[in-house]
Amino acid sequence: MAATAFPIARLRRLRLESRRHLAGFIGGGHRSRFLGHGLEFSELRPYQPGDDPRHIDWNVTARSGQPHVRRYREEHDRTILLLADLSTSMLPAKFDLLRQTAALLAFAAVAQRDRVGLIGFAADNGPILPPTGSESGLLRLLHRLDAGRPHIRRTRLEPPMEAADRLLSRPGMLLVLSDFHARLPERLMRRLAARHDCIALVLRDPAETRLPNALVSLVDAESGRGLLVDGRRAAPAWRQTDRDLHRRLRQCGFDVLPLAADAPPLPALARFFRRRSGA
Repeated sequence: MAATAFPIARLRRLRLESRRHLAGFIGGGHRSRFLGHGLEFSELRPYQPGDDPRHIDWNVTARSGQPHVRRYREEHDRTILLLADLSTSMLPAKFDLLRQTAALLAFAAVAQRDRVGLIGFAADNGPILPPTGSESGLLRLLHRLDAGRPHIRRTRLEPPMEAADRLLSRPGMLLVLSDFHARLPERLMRRLAARHDCIALVLRDPAETRLPNALVSLVDAESGRGLLVDGRRAAPAWRQTDRDLHRRLRQCGFDVLPLAADAPPLPALARFFRRRSGA
């Protein structure tokens, strides 16, 4: 199904909002979880009250007899990869949410001098755009999301995650934008989370769970199979399914941000990344 391209005015607005509310905050959790990854050494100085004990240089402390800490500054030109679900379960409202979210994250990454790349996926990998730090490259990346999607029902998370592992030669950030209607490759995810900062952005359309209080015939967008659902029990069951999904994602080492298609994504993104950065 071809997607309607973002109007230029909408892209400009997303760029402005991203620079104002997100740039500078993406990556804070990465720095706290992986000490020394995404940072470069700045100076060595005596310990002062309030310094992070994790930064103490024990060799220098032992030689001098006085506690010393290593100071770091943020290392730019980090690589951020967007893994975008292009499967048929990403119905129009969810796919528009994905495009808005991807644009906001990509503009913020480039504004804070990081590099951003794209891996589209369904059953296998779709477009793979190597990381870029330029806005012209970023616009090409967003255009590929607008260019259309394969008519593939099934979603597999292994191929894009394996491709991301190959692309990232040093610790970076993985942002997976999906409804996660797929089996979780838990061993692979744990391996990625041990080296990279991994975030699952779980995309939902609340309209999909608003069913009448009766038996309803539905079609599963992933499998194409017909389903008979009791609308009276569907919403609580889906909420429990999402709670279980979030728990399993966190057990794999992924941070989790649920996003809903009936609200603009920017406020939730800003709260999430500001919290992670300690702002």
